[in-house]
Amino acid sequence: MAKSIKVGDVATKRFEINQLFTPSTPVTVAELFAGRSGQMLRIIDTIAETGRHAVLYGERGVGKTSLMQVVPFIIPGRKERIRFCRVQAFPNSTFHSLFNQVFKKMTFTADIGEGAQQYDVSQTFTGTITPDDVVMEFGHFTQNDIPIVVLDEFNELTDPETPVLVANTIKALSDAGTNATIIVVGVADNVTQLIENHESIQRCTEQIPMPRMTKDELFEVLDKRLKQLGFTIVPDARWKIVNLAKGLPAYVHGLGKYACLNAVASGRRLHLEECNVDAAIDGLISSSDQSFKDVYEAATRSNQPDNLLKHVLTACALAKVDESGYFKPVAIKEPLSAILGRSVEIANFQNHLKAFIDPKRKQVLHRDGEPRAYRFRFRQPAMQPFVLMKGITDGIVDVDAKRALSSPEQPDLFST
Repeated sequence: MAKSIKVGDVATKRFEINQLFTPSTPVTVAELFAGRSGQMLRIIDTIAETGRHAVLYGERGVGKTSLMQVVPFIIPGRKERIRFCRVQAFPNSTFHSLFNQVFKKMTFTADIGEGAQQYDVSQTFTGTITPDDVVMEFGHFTQNDIPIVVLDEFNELTDPETPVLVANTIKALSDAGTNATIIVVGVADNVTQLIENHESIQRCTEQIPMPRMTKDELFEVLDKRLKQLGFTIVPDARWKIVNLAKGLPAYVHGLGKYACLNAVASGRRLHLEECNVDAAIDGLISSSDQSFKDVYEAATRSNQPDNLLKHVLTACALAKVDESGYFKPVAIKEPLSAILGRSVEIANFQNHLKAFIDPKRKQVLHRDGEPRAYRFRFRQPAMQPFVLMKGITDGIVDVDAKRALSSPEQPDLFST
C-alpha cells in the first residue's frame, strides 16, 4: 500500500522535493550525481597521471557541468590536498582573463612589511598573463597538492588566440611534468571544435565525449531521488519519465519534481502513477523557459490552417537519434505516419525540414552534412523533449504513441 503523509507535513515534503530535483541548476552533491561512471573513472585516471589533461565535450544539457561540480568529491581520499578551481568562459573572455580568475582563487601568506597577510596570486601580475606564467605558478605546488583547473563553457570563446594559448599551456605543463590538471569543457561534436588542432597535445590529453544519458543512467538519476524522498513509482510512470527525457537529465529532474509535487498535492501520497507524470508534463510546459515557447511559436507559425508544421516538428522530436542527437530524414517517416494516420514519404516533409533551418523560424533545427546525406538535430537539445511534450498537450501525439511512452519498447516504436 502506498505511503501517505499528514497534512502538516506537506510543506516540508514539497521543500524536500524542490531540493532534490533541480532541473535548473547543475548537481553539486556527489552522492546524488547518478550515472556517468565511465566518464568519472576517466577523469579520475587523468587527474592521477602527472602531465595528463582532459577535454570533455558534448551537447548542451547532458550533464558536463554537473560532472565538473562533483570532481572534488570523487577523488579518492588520501593525504593529498585537492586544489580545485572552476572558471566559466564568456564570449569576451581571453587567456589572460581566464587565468586571472584562476589566480584570484590561488592564495598565499606573506609578510611584505605589514605583518603576515593573505594575498591572491593575481595581485603579483601587473601585465598580461602568458602560458609561461601559468606553468611557473603551478610549479609552486607540492607533490601533496592536486591542482585541478576546469575551463567550462569553452565553446563560448570568440577570441581565436585563446584556444591556441590554452593548447600551448597544456603542452608546456605536460612537458614540465607539473602536477596539475587542466580540464577543458564545452559544447562540441569533437575535440577540434574546442581546442585548436594542436597535434602535440594529443598524447597528453584524455578526450572524453559526453553523450546523452542511457536509459539506465536516467533511471539512476530518478531512483536515487525517489528513494531519498521515500517515494515509490509504478513501472509505466517510471518508463514514461525516462522516455520523455530523451537522454537529457534536466527533464528527468523536471518531470520527477512535478510528478512528486502533484502526488503530494492531490492525495498526500508518496507514490507516483502515470497520471502524476501526465500532470507533470503540463506543469513542465507551463514553467518552461519563455525562449523555448518563443522558438516553438516561431517555428510552427503559419497562416495556412491545414499546415503540418507542428506535426512534422513533433515527428522530429520522436525520431531516433544518434549519440550526438542527430537524425536522418528517413527517421521521421514512421512517427509522422503514425501522427497523421497515413503513410508519408520524405518528399512530403522535405520543405518543412528546410523551413526549420530558416532564421525566420529561429533555426529550431541544425542541418549538417551534404545533399542527399543531410542529418538534423534540434539546435537546442532541450527543445526536443519540449516539442514532444507540447505535442502531447496539444493532442498531436495520439493515444497509442502516448501509451508507448510508458513502455520499455518505446525506443523501438519507430524503428526506421
